[in-house]
Amino acid sequence: MKEQIVKIESQALKLGIFANLIMAFSGWGAYYLSGSEALMLDGNISFILFITAIVALKITQIKSLKTENYPFGLYVTEALYSLTKGLLLLGVVISAIVTNGSKILSYLNGDELATLQTGIIVYYAIAMVAICWGLSAFYYFQNKKINNNSSMLIVDQKSSFIDGILSASTGAVLIVIGSIEAGSSYDFLLYIGDAILVFILALLMIRQPLSIISDSFVELAGGKLQNREQHQEILTIVSQYLDPLGYKSEPKVSKTGSSYLVVIEFPIEALQQLEHQQWRQGKLDLTNQLASKYPHIDVEMVVR
Repeated sequence: MKEQIVKIESQALKLGIFANLIMAFSGWGAYYLSGSEALMLDGNISFILFITAIVALKITQIKSLKTENYPFGLYVTEALYSLTKGLLLLGVVISAIVTNGSKILSYLNGDELATLQTGIIVYYAIAMVAICWGLSAFYYFQNKKINNNSSMLIVDQKSSFIDGILSASTGAVLIVIGSIEAGSSYDFLLYIGDAILVFILALLMIRQPLSIISDSFVELAGGKLQNREQHQEILTIVSQYLDPLGYKSEPKVSKTGSSYLVVIEFPIEALQQLEHQQWRQGKLDLTNQLASKYPHIDVEMVVR
């Protein structure tokens, strides 16, 4: 199972590297031809996804290696990857808010701005939406094959989906703006329509990188598993094995990258009522059951 996770992650990320590089250059090229800041933002986000996908590919090769200095592996690099990616995306979004906010203010102050050239945008939008959402779906289904055990593919799937929304919204609005006639009451959109669009989209998008940063920080701090479905599934499995032993306890479940830790506390009185073999077999069966769904998992039983 572990080898399958590495193989699927690597295949998905390699495709992502190629696709995001194409989208980055496409966004920059479309910006050069149209003058739209929205397309520049689109290209910048794709370039970040390209760079981080290269880093992620390296992480898949080293995360499970156990050495003298790292006896439990390097799964923390996955959490660091997600945190860094969230920070980069947040930086791009904030930069877009500041840059386009300044452009709107400049127009209101009477500065002369160039009008948009929207001829290429319809073709660009269709191509980028197809690639982004296709890539997002590919990440989703590849991760589903391994029971969503790749935290990196989860982050990349969300990022590609966001990029697709940005491309679709940008394309649709800019095409409408391009149909506005000069001299009409809405001709100001020919000058700052894309800036208004990017400003609004950036405000709407800022929640996603903040969510990625928050979840990554919890993982790095050794906090509770944030995925509610996975958390409940683990609790259910643990309960199935603890109940026959006559003891009910809610375990502490944490996650770092794709590595899970389940800590179950037992009072000494409960252990004294169990036979040694029954105790060992119960833990072994529980660990095997959890490992069938979460290959990188450790189960610890603590006496208190």
